[in-house]
Amino acid sequence: MKRIIKISLILLLVGMAVITAVLFLKEKRAEEKYENDFKNIQESVTEKKADVNGLIKINKDCIGYVEIPGTTISYPVMQTKDKPDFYLNHDFNRNYSFYGTPYLSAYCDVNKSDNLIIYGHNINGGKMFGALEKYKDKEFFNKDRKIYFTTDKKREYEVFAVMSVNIHEFEYWKFIMAKDEKEYDEFVDKVEEHSPWRQENKPKYGEQMLMLSTCDNGKGDDWRIVVIGVMQQ
Repeated sequence: MKRIIKISLILLLVGMAVITAVLFLKEKRAEEKYENDFKNIQESVTEKKADVNGLIKINKDCIGYVEIPGTTISYPVMQTKDKPDFYLNHDFNRNYSFYGTPYLSAYCDVNKSDNLIIYGHNINGGKMFGALEKYKDKEFFNKDRKIYFTTDKKREYEVFAVMSVNIHEFEYWKFIMAKDEKEYDEFVDKVEEHSPWRQENKPKYGEQMLMLSTCDNGKGDDWRIVVIGVMQQ
């Protein structure tokens, strides 16, 4: 009887080890596919000097391309107004993916909105929008302040603030279009209140802002790291 129990336990442990190994390999393959797919996209965009037309031809959901020199951020940006968070868990080719693809808020209009919000996952190792963690360092914040968002043209934004913020304390994600100058200025002031670093290039009414938003993994589910830039003329 004891022998049977011992053999059963061994078989159970072996089975658990096999399942763990299979899951690990599956995750590893998914990670490799994610990296290869985005590497191919990055190379194609670089070759065409950030011309996103080729990407749009492949997937009409693509509305732009975002890059931050000095980081690993160099990704297509998607938008699906009928399914706002579709690319939270889908790759560029619309297949399910844990890593997702950066996407613009469904409520934003690239040419009209006062504030554009791009979401992306915070993947360990600085992948996807995990690189935004670097902006918590003041030296990095002062040095790498250019964000390029290419749509029908290449738009340059200069980072003026970074927040680690609770989404219930400051609902920044609701601000898309200001009804007047007062509302715009109040929002900018609130952003600066939540930012440990400040710059002189405070946005003025009529200037478009760009937010890159990701989870702050070190603080919990309701916390976000948000890097905010203002468009340069």
